Amino acid sequence: MNLLELLENGLFALGQVLRLPVMALLWICVAAALFMAGSAIVDALARRRERQGFDVERWLKKGPVLEASAAREAELPATLRRMLAQIKSAHAEAGLANGGLEHILLAHEERIRARVTAPRVLVKVGPSLGLVGTLIPMGTALAALASGNLEAMAGQMIVAFTTTIIGIVCGTIAFVILTIRQGWVGETIRELRFVAERVAAELEAAKA
Repeated sequence: MNLLELLENGLFALGQVLRLPVMALLWICVAAALFMAGSAIVDALARRRERQGFDVERWLKKGPVLEASAAREAELPATLRRMLAQIKSAHAEAGLANGGLEHILLAHEERIRARVTAPRVLVKVGPSLGLVGTLIPMGTALAALASGNLEAMAGQMIVAFTTTIIGIVCGTIAFVILTIRQGWVGETIRELRFVAERVAAELEAAKA
């Protein structure tokens, strides 16, 4: 056996070794896609309930942000309410100066953006694993074809096409969830910045 054949056989063996972890990861992708879909549905219902009739511009017209009462704060969605509570706490400790307000805003933005990390990863990983899971059994199928074992070849081809379907479906589900969540993230960040800018204006007015 020459060096080239040794390298080729080694790569084939390595591909077969990767078969088990690839199949396991595809099952993890399926579970992750189902979990993300369920979580998105729950979040959509909660978002619809807490934002029914809410408009941040109308809320800001009711008075200063830093002097908002508990009843007025209760009108805010949960994300805005948490940021406002942190802003008020920092304001009571004189912690909004020297970039304190911007730090609070950026921290909440990062927390919100993190919600799209998982679906963004699955959009890429799902189809990639599906492709790898397709090519590995095809190598085995070609080897079975060369030896005349058509039954084994057919079985391997079924596995190959099934993994492709599963990977693409997982990626598609993740893409839909990512698109929806990006819309939510964009809307929430816009509202956070609007409220933060109003707080900054109130702080400047207090200095004057």
